[in-house]
Amino acid sequence: MLGTIVLMGDRPDIVFENGAQYGGLHCGDCFQYYNGKWLDVRLEYGDGWILVWDNRVLPIVYGAKVKK
Repeated sequence: MLGTIVLMGDRPDIVFENGAQYGGLHCGDCFQYYNGKWLDVRLEYGDGWILVWDNRVLPIVYGAKVKK
């Protein structure tokens, strides 16, 4: 399902196109993140919430499109 990544309180979440929420993402959750192209990423917590893609750390851009 296509949605948008948002920060809800202290945890990232996904708000889907139909308005439903994923319910809070956790470390290790995998999904696709749109960053000019669709990337398969994993959510982790380092010095704040980060995405890991191909052994690279990406900052989260809240409001970006995601697929779960």
